[in-house]
Amino acid sequence: MTSFGALNGRLLVEETLPFWLNHGLDGEHGGFFTGLGRDGSLVDTDKAVWMQGRAAWLFGRMARTEEPRKEWLEAARSCCGFLADHAFDDRGRLAFLLTREGRILRRRRYAWSEAFAAMGFGELAANEGDEGLRQRAFQLADAFLANEGDSGRHPPKWEPDARPTRALAKPLIALGMSQALRDSCGWEAGEKVADLALSEMKSFFVRPDLEAVLEITSPDGALVHSDEGRTLQPGHALEGAWFVLEEARRRRDAQGDPDSSLQTMGLEMAEWSWKRGWDPESGGIFHSVSLDGAPIQEVHQDMKFWWPQCEAILAALHAWVATGDSKWEKRYAQAGAWFDSHHRDPEHGECFGWLHRDGSLALSLKGGIWKGPFHYPRMQLLVGQLDPCNP
Repeated sequence: MTSFGALNGRLLVEETLPFWLNHGLDGEHGGFFTGLGRDGSLVDTDKAVWMQGRAAWLFGRMARTEEPRKEWLEAARSCCGFLADHAFDDRGRLAFLLTREGRILRRRRYAWSEAFAAMGFGELAANEGDEGLRQRAFQLADAFLANEGDSGRHPPKWEPDARPTRALAKPLIALGMSQALRDSCGWEAGEKVADLALSEMKSFFVRPDLEAVLEITSPDGALVHSDEGRTLQPGHALEGAWFVLEEARRRRDAQGDPDSSLQTMGLEMAEWSWKRGWDPESGGIFHSVSLDGAPIQEVHQDMKFWWPQCEAILAALHAWVATGDSKWEKRYAQAGAWFDSHHRDPEHGECFGWLHRDGSLALSLKGGIWKGPFHYPRMQLLVGQLDPCNP
C-alpha cells in the first residue's frame, strides 16, 4: 500500500506543479496568475504579491532539495524578477496586489508581502549562489520584522488606544520565515528571530489554562473580551504547532539539545487545536471556533478551507514523528484521507479550496488572491520528505 507521503510526493510532481506551470505562469510579464478555474482556465489576471513570494519559495525549494529542474528554477526566477521590477513602491515597500503588467493596485499596512518575498528570494539566492539576492532576502526579512503597521503613511484601521492588542500572526510568520532563511541562506540572525518568536508565542498566545492558542491578546497577554478576542483559528494554531515541533527537531538534531520544552509546547498546541478544530460530525478542520462557546460572527466559521486541512496533516505528522504515538499516526491518516476524498481534484489536478461543512463544493476556483502554489504543494513536499512510511 502506497503511503500518504509517497502518494503526495508523486502527485506534487505529476499533477500540482504542472497545473501551476501550465496554467498560472505568465510567460509575457512574469510571475504567476492565481485566479484560475477548476480546469486551470484564467478567470482573473491580477497578481497577488504574497503568491509571487510563496511560489518563488516553492519552486526554488523544489529545485534545491528535490531535483534541479530547469522549469522549476525558471519559475522561481520569474516570480522574483516580477517582484523586483514591479512590486516595490516609492518607499521601497512591497505592494499587496498588482495588475498583470505590474501596476500597483492595493497596498497593506502589514508586511506579510516582505516576509514571503524574503523566503522566495532566499531560495533563489541559494540556487543561484547569488550574494545580491541573499542580501535582498535579508533586507526584506528585516523590513518585515521592523514594520509596525505602516503608521507613518496610513491612519490605523483600529484606534490603537481604545483596545490595544497583539496578534499571533507576526511571531508565527517570523518563525516560519526564520526556518526558511536558515535553510536556504544560513541566515545568521535567524535563530535569534526564532527565539524571540517562540518566546512571544509562549508568553502570550499558548495558554495551558485555557487549553487554547489565542489569535489576539491585550499587550500584556490578557484576554480580549470581544468577538475578535474569542475567535480562534485552528488552522493557524496547527501551523504554529508544526513550526514549533520542527524547531524542536532542528535544535535536537543540531545541538543534541535535551530540553524538551519546545516539543511539549508544540504537542500541546497541536492537541488543543485538534480537539477544538476537528469536526466530529463531518470530518475536517473548521475555519474558526469560539474560545468560550459563545457565538462568533465569522460567517464562514464552519466551512472547510484547504489550508487548515494542510496544516492539520503537517501538525499530526510532526507530532507522530516526534513521539511515535499511534494517536498522531491515526490523526495524520484521518486528515490525509479527508483531504484526498474532499479537496483533491484527480480530474484536473491541484485541489479545491473552499468547501461547505459537509465537504460539498462551495467554489470551483483553484486559486485567487489568497490561494496559490503554496499550502497544498508545501504539504505535499513536506509529507513526501517526512512520512516515516515513505521509502
